[in-house]
Amino acid sequence: MLFQSDSGRWEWSLTGTSLIIVAALIIIALTSAAATAGERLGLVLVAHGAPMPSWNAPVLALEDEVRGLLAEVGDNPFDEVRVALMEFTEPSIHTVIGDLEEAGIDRAYVLPLFIAPSGHSLFDIPAILGLYSDPAMLGELRGEGIEIVDTDIRLTVGPTLNYGDILKMIMLDRVKEISVDPASESLVLLAHGDAATEPVWEALCDEIGVYVCAHTGIEYFDHALVEVGQSFATEGLGAIAEATEHAERTLVVGLYLSMGVENMAKSAMVRSGMMTISAEEVLKDREIRYGGQGVLPDPRVAAWAVERAREWLVDQED
Repeated sequence: MLFQSDSGRWEWSLTGTSLIIVAALIIIALTSAAATAGERLGLVLVAHGAPMPSWNAPVLALEDEVRGLLAEVGDNPFDEVRVALMEFTEPSIHTVIGDLEEAGIDRAYVLPLFIAPSGHSLFDIPAILGLYSDPAMLGELRGEGIEIVDTDIRLTVGPTLNYGDILKMIMLDRVKEISVDPASESLVLLAHGDAATEPVWEALCDEIGVYVCAHTGIEYFDHALVEVGQSFATEGLGAIAEATEHAERTLVVGLYLSMGVENMAKSAMVRSGMMTISAEEVLKDREIRYGGQGVLPDPRVAAWAVERAREWLVDQED
């Protein structure tokens, strides 16, 4: 209890009841810390997934890459590290969470391997994990054959890849890979985009463009939001054609997780009246170099995942 001493200072005196309360609080704190230390932890990296094995391969390879990095730094706190694919193929999110349950995992950190916030990272993944409930959305997901998770594992969803500087650095390297003479080149960045979070995507593309131009000397930059292969002709072609007017050579790179833009450009078709011609034919008289690689494969993605996971662990200890 608090009392005033002869000197006039306020001091604490622990009565029998107070001692019991303090002892109980200490025991609870120690028990909680011991329980946290004894928990089994999981790390799950979630990507969209695709029907093509060539798209999924570099994503699935991250599982071993992340495990290897965690082993290198020592004292790996994660009992399980897994990659899950949101749709199209296995291992699905439902399958991976089921595996974590069998492994006795108590808590898991889920990192969405998406370029920036979108409907997938903000709503679909939390809904699949059982963390967000919307009848219409759940019905749509189930209609696509996606199983919803029902688990006692405590799940936390982390940020997308736009958190930090990793995308700027990787895109700079992608540009350098196809650049010949920056002084005579213009640059166009293509990204998937998302209608609900378009300002975030626009700002991200502009930030990357400024960074790349500052580190290469390229003077003209533009970007376009192009769904993977679906709107190259309607959204990307105009930006590329305009960029060719500003330099002798135009570089086109894609801010996509696991694919470049070269094949996208080759397969795109343009309708002109009753005719359909290829995008390549439209741009045939201009010098354009397309990036053949997306964000992956790149070792910095695994390092980014490990850094985010360790930040999460520190947050759990606070």
